[in-house]
Amino acid sequence: MTYQTAQRYTVTLSPELATYLDRYQAETKVSRSEALAHAVRALQEQQLAQQYAEYARSGEFVDLESGDGLDPDEGVWWE
Repeated sequence: MTYQTAQRYTVTLSPELATYLDRYQAETKVSRSEALAHAVRALQEQQLAQQYAEYARSGEFVDLESGDGLDPDEGVWWE
């Protein structure tokens, strides 16, 4: 991300979240913007993991263990 492509946001946090953000920033030596970006990425990854889990539970995913999609008995004539 560059200065020209960055989006500016103004946020209001509870005192507890602000304190946590300040501590995280001090421990990791990143800027507040980077600390908030880490938080948003973590939320994004959590949401993606939930979506993958829902998709897996739906049974709509491709069975990757079936190999090439051929029945083993059908390949006998290839030998």
